[in-house]
Amino acid sequence: MFIVKPFYAILLGIVYIGMIYLLVRKEKKYINYSLTSFACLLQLSFLFLWIRKFHALQTIHNKGFQRFEKFSLFVNRSFFVLFIPMLLIFAWYGIKKIIAQDQFLFLKILFIFVYIGALVGILIIGQPIFEILYYGFAP
Repeated sequence: MFIVKPFYAILLGIVYIGMIYLLVRKEKKYINYSLTSFACLLQLSFLFLWIRKFHALQTIHNKGFQRFEKFSLFVNRSFFVLFIPMLLIFAWYGIKKIIAQDQFLFLKILFIFVYIGALVGILIIGQPIFEILYYGFAP
């Protein structure tokens, strides 16, 4: 699906930038602007590289499966490049909210470890989901 039409990439970019903006909108202006512009820069570079790789897929002939393998490696690497900074922002925001709660210190520390574990789990489970959505359930 995504190889033919850039709908998923554009939708991913809008959701990515929107989530980061919603997380940091109440922070100081320079943090808000810097993190939102960083997200925009990541998404624009991803879309630029995607267009370049897509153009190479469409114009190069008789290269076999090597060109599709390179494209698949690009998809796998782009997931980590895009989502590790986003999950770090989620961790920063979540830990900040957990520390602000009026609970016992032990419970705060325990919940912080569970929260970070859940974010790592999202990173691990999210990679195959990203790849499946990227290719549109294609065989």
